[in-house]
Amino acid sequence: MADWDNAIVVDAGELRRLRDDHAKLQKAGRRQRVTLFVLGIACAMTGTGLYLGSLRLTATARDAKECRKTSMQSNIALAALAQSQQNILAATEQAPSVGTKSWGRRFTVTKYLPRDPAYGRFNTGYTSTRWKADPKSRIVAVDPKLIPYGSWLWIEGMGWYRAQDCGAAIKGFRLDLLTDTQQDAMEFGKQDRFVIVVPSADA
Repeated sequence: MADWDNAIVVDAGELRRLRDDHAKLQKAGRRQRVTLFVLGIACAMTGTGLYLGSLRLTATARDAKECRKTSMQSNIALAALAQSQQNILAATEQAPSVGTKSWGRRFTVTKYLPRDPAYGRFNTGYTSTRWKADPKSRIVAVDPKLIPYGSWLWIEGMGWYRAQDCGAAIKGFRLDLLTDTQQDAMEFGKQDRFVIVVPSADA
């Protein structure tokens, strides 16, 4: 027997309206999910773009710093070169005998001592031209096949020296300056210097 006291009467029109509302809600929910998905992708792309942009800015800042450093080093080198050029010009002006036979180039420069066994067992305290090996005389050992004895040499940063000695190891574009202490010779070591050679009048 049917229990009519608990029966529910549903209007067919109301049921259709509820189904339509449910369908609309589902459709709206799908649209919201799609919108949220698109927004998520856009945010991810924006974040990636910002990250890459920050990396580019960091690299640009680093490159700018390196450029400034290189520029400073170049300016220092150019200033030193300009000063060296001025010194060379001044030295040339101070040598009235500089003429067509004079020439200049870079030499490897070292220092040696008078009467030191380390510089040869035949070191007698006199140069190969019989000058007394006195550092105050500003003597330089040269390769006499390249630079005649008696020539004047202007050495960048050191001034004028006279070619009055030679050495077994002093061949070609090598110079050896007479000094008075082992410490000075060791501290000077081996250096490259620009040199102006003014040959002697007899050359």
